[in-house]
Amino acid sequence: MPSASADPRRGPRRPLATLVLGTLLLAGCTSPTTSAPEPSPDSPSADAALTSLLAGRAKAVMLHDQPAFMDSVDPRPSPFRKRQQRLFANLQELPLAAYDLEAHGVTQLPDGRAQAEVTVIMQLEGYDAVPVRTPALFTFARVDGEWELASDHDATYDGAHDVDLQPWERTRIEAEHEGGVLGIFDTRSIDDAHQVMRAVRRGLADIAPRIPVEWSHHVVVYALSDVAQMASLDELPGGDPERLEGVAFSVPAGGSNPALASVRFMLHPRMLGRDEPRRDRLIRHELTHVAIAERDDRVPIWLAEGIAEWVSVRDVPREERVIARDAVEMAQGGLTALPGDADFNAEHTSANYGISWWACEVVADRFGEDRLWALLAEMGAGDGTTESGQDEVLQRVVGMTGSELAAEAGRQIVRNFG
Repeated sequence: MPSASADPRRGPRRPLATLVLGTLLLAGCTSPTTSAPEPSPDSPSADAALTSLLAGRAKAVMLHDQPAFMDSVDPRPSPFRKRQQRLFANLQELPLAAYDLEAHGVTQLPDGRAQAEVTVIMQLEGYDAVPVRTPALFTFARVDGEWELASDHDATYDGAHDVDLQPWERTRIEAEHEGGVLGIFDTRSIDDAHQVMRAVRRGLADIAPRIPVEWSHHVVVYALSDVAQMASLDELPGGDPERLEGVAFSVPAGGSNPALASVRFMLHPRMLGRDEPRRDRLIRHELTHVAIAERDDRVPIWLAEGIAEWVSVRDVPREERVIARDAVEMAQGGLTALPGDADFNAEHTSANYGISWWACEVVADRFGEDRLWALLAEMGAGDGTTESGQDEVLQRVVGMTGSELAAEAGRQIVRNFG
């Protein structure tokens, strides 16, 4: 199944997406951005009080103490208070190795409230290599002389700081945690949890011997009943979640740490109940992106997606493998170049996935699987490889240019599917 890769030279790592295939052939047959107000110089007492409030709130999460957590929230009935009750319940669903809240200066507002820029520090045990640090703007109000939390997000601030809400901040979640898989479901998708979790665990077992790189063999999968989370991702390939079947995405550590905390993936809601080979192949594709992680950030998209496709079909008998019809039609017309980054997820997306897959098939079949992984390593070395520089690496590693590899991939597609 198809997906899309990312290049930090073009900005933040782009999500890796699996798009809906067209007709298949059987083998052999918001608001303006603003910054937080400047801290006022005369708020030491508020600083101390709010720092204490946040410390108690974080401690309550780790101690599973809902009354203490809700003591930090404005007690007056409001939608925000209900959301805070939901947030606490959601956080208890997660295997937290760390949860903390760090305030960075308090600003007194003219109306008597206060605001603080807060770093939310959170680490999923067994799934995040390091804690994830996310900025937020918290607002506090005095109630009966005590500071209480009145808001933990500001849409303008979030937009200015590129903050995407997580599922546990959006809706009521239910988490399943078994066999190296953390599944995040909601109240409408939880009925599909058993088969989704089983399919992801099976996918982990399938790809483990295929991918010769070190990785945790653990994964977080979002399996939600609507596309809001998917639609919120930055640089969503194709820009339309309805064109996707799944998407892998990076979770940066944040703050001053340039590392990745993890790579996770999510399934489109329509894929949740499809307990079939198509979904299993999709899951293996996304898991390959998770395993490879940042190793494919600095390579041409065709190689990142081609390897994920190549791994995804290893356990499918050759006569049962499928490819998009438009890939066959383009191959029949003769291929002269590998798919380019700029239009990979545009008009001929499904064809690009098929052509990329078979470019990798050619390398593995002709030179051995080790050479394919060596190509990925060489393309990603140093500052990475651009399209304009890929021929030099291809010549050095496999003795072919991009046009020669594309032409051979096309011939093999026609031979197997046309």
